[in-house]
Amino acid sequence: MKNLLLAGGGHGHINILKRLIKYPLKDINITLITDYGRQYYSGMLSGFVERIYTEDEISFDVRELSKRANVNYVEEKIISIDKNKKVVTTENDEYSYDFLSINLGSMANVNFPVDDNGVLNVKPISELIETKESFLKKGFKDGVKKIYFIGGGASGVELAFSFREAFKNFDITIITSGEILENFNEKSRKKVRKLLNKKNINLVEGSFVTEIKNHTIITESVNYEFDYVFLTSGFKGVDVKYIDFDVDNRNYVTVDERLMVDESAFSMGDSANIYKYPNLPKAGVFAIREAPILLENLMSALKNSRDKKSYEPQLKYLQILNCGGKKAIMNYGKFSFYGRLSWWLKDKIDRKYMEI
Repeated sequence: MKNLLLAGGGHGHINILKRLIKYPLKDINITLITDYGRQYYSGMLSGFVERIYTEDEISFDVRELSKRANVNYVEEKIISIDKNKKVVTTENDEYSYDFLSINLGSMANVNFPVDDNGVLNVKPISELIETKESFLKKGFKDGVKKIYFIGGGASGVELAFSFREAFKNFDITIITSGEILENFNEKSRKKVRKLLNKKNINLVEGSFVTEIKNHTIITESVNYEFDYVFLTSGFKGVDVKYIDFDVDNRNYVTVDERLMVDESAFSMGDSANIYKYPNLPKAGVFAIREAPILLENLMSALKNSRDKKSYEPQLKYLQILNCGGKKAIMNYGKFSFYGRLSWWLKDKIDRKYMEI
């Protein structure tokens, strides 16, 4: 019997579990290893902070899905993966495989010194969930007032808007080394700047953070005192030792356009660097499109078929940015639209994705 090992509980592997629930595989022993029992959908995180969604509505119970899919579930941290020996080592055991899929996600990767317990990472997402619950319970009783988001991408801007909805009296600031939302068109960026100003969210663009210590953000020109800082940009692959794999300088596993390391190993999403598309952003809009390719090619490999599909990222893609208060900006090419209709569409797409 062949052994298929799913390393991580990312979106690609959730997609595989969904498929296996409907169409079980015969004569294949499947094991999923993850260090966290829930997989959160990043597209709904801001809505969770805003209290629109519950934790159950934005996450998959990986253990329960594995059980329904007849997949062995192991909740342990993966330490290393040896490609030649075909062995995955966890904190407590070793697991051999015939076929492997890596979908472990990513973690914060800052290029400046950080020495402060008030600094929190958006990835892994579980940290944000725990922090949000802590804020709801503690609020200003512990003197929380000044919140900063380092990074001007979609995740940082969305979270700033959602924190404003959830915590009306916080002093909220976004600091970014470039412009906000550099992958959005100018009309959308202009609208977001107006909304940030209207909602009393400070925006500092073109400011490089050099160090964080003693509850102070140190930049090239100005220092900012804070209660909490969220790191929302700059990511790398998780701390797993990849033995005999080709990895880049951020510990992403190199794959071809078929999402294959070799004929028996695959990777996708935040775990992978597709060498044909080295500058592909680590964004959910791409990972969701990669997931069906991973599934089909993995199933093909299990059947010893040479027929594999290639992933080609879309040149234009729809982005919907949650701006708080059940309003959003829809961005597609040069098109931009702000309002409740955009949020309604985002909510519908997100809820559809979460269906099992």
